[in-house]
Amino acid sequence: MRFAAPIDNPIEITTAQYAAILGATPSKGARSPLLWNAAFKAAGIDAVMHPMDTRPEALGAVVAALKADPRYVGGAVAVPHKQAVGAFLDRLEAEAARIGAVNAIYRDGDALVGANTDGAGALSQIEALVGGADALRTRRATLIGLGGAGLAVAAYLAGRTASLTLANRTRATADAASQKLGAIAVDYPLSPEVLEATDLLVNATTIGHPDGPEGAPVAENLLSTLPEDAAVYDVIYQPRPTPLLAAAQALGLATLDGLGMNLDQAVIAFDKAVPGALSAERIREAMRAV
Repeated sequence: MRFAAPIDNPIEITTAQYAAILGATPSKGARSPLLWNAAFKAAGIDAVMHPMDTRPEALGAVVAALKADPRYVGGAVAVPHKQAVGAFLDRLEAEAARIGAVNAIYRDGDALVGANTDGAGALSQIEALVGGADALRTRRATLIGLGGAGLAVAAYLAGRTASLTLANRTRATADAASQKLGAIAVDYPLSPEVLEATDLLVNATTIGHPDGPEGAPVAENLLSTLPEDAAVYDVIYQPRPTPLLAAAQALGLATLDGLGMNLDQAVIAFDKAVPGALSAERIREAMRAV
């Protein structure tokens, strides 16, 4: 049976259940179908995750069609729909409502529920990068980019670092997020003064991604103003290393990309969509294997 909603890549649904990732072009580079399909197979569930290329003006109609189809168990939400999709769902988990962005959907009876697993997935990775939760509390963090993923990561860093500074191409967005999270807003591009006072730099923009703007969100000559013990975390993970992380590694800084975050958020989201199908560790093993 063909999925009848207005997506740009026609899909035949042939399984008893299915999941979907909604994005502008999720089929072009999204890892979620690979991860979810491995977990479905490990759980013995007759289901597939389909990438659904959805234009912003069609988002409401696509969500309505998914809600009306009981075979749909949930899935992922990609750029640029993370902040808009909540308006079309029946309710949001408290964390997603606080962040103002949704990256995962799951079915609860006839209702579709929005969740945000980006922040939790990133936090575990950032803690590993800097040496644990206690070490993170000593770090002066600066985060660039306040789209759906950036807002989620910022919300999880707030209160867990010595300080949190937020920067965004649109300054008003940084001001609003900083007021909400008790952080400091600064202009972007970052100044040398901000970088000198940063020992955890987080990129949550798409700069450096194959589908995003070229280059790095911080110029290499400015990156050198970070302290020698600074750590640099990049939410994106294509290419490996990203331009930002390649420059940071050349300076001898500790770095980590977003591949582990992508895995961890998918584990959490899968468990919400098909609760109890597998333990979290078995989901993680199946996803990590691919």
